[in-house]
Amino acid sequence: MIVFFRRIPEGTIRQDLIDVLEPILKGKVFQKSGQIEDIKFLTLKDTQTNEIEVHALVSVNSDTAAKRVIKKLNKTAFKGKHIAVREYLHRSWHNDPRINMHEWNRELAENRKSDRRGHKRKQSSAGVAVKISSIKNFSRRI
Repeated sequence: MIVFFRRIPEGTIRQDLIDVLEPILKGKVFQKSGQIEDIKFLTLKDTQTNEIEVHALVSVNSDTAAKRVIKKLNKTAFKGKHIAVREYLHRSWHNDPRINMHEWNRELAENRKSDRRGHKRKQSSAGVAVKISSIKNFSRRI
């Protein structure tokens, strides 16, 4: 299972995460222990505010150990900053609601297929349109 660490402090290194995770992964007498397989850091920079976000993806080989990590570390302080820890979910086209939208809401799918504003542009009232053939005919009478 892959565990997602959201908004970790900027100066975090690989060893910092290992030091926090190892005691939780060891387990106790009746708990299955787990091991860290891989750690990847994701750094995102907001171009407007120049704010940097750092996230981490940690692969743990035991699902029970990964769930234990999520339970113990979610909403806790890590290097002076509260972090969110959750399971990383892969998005695929099988479970993407944007693609399978027509299956659960036919009316919404029909609205998306047709032009939503087309009916507003096509409405007209009888006797409102006036033809003007040239600038000479356009004058103001006093």
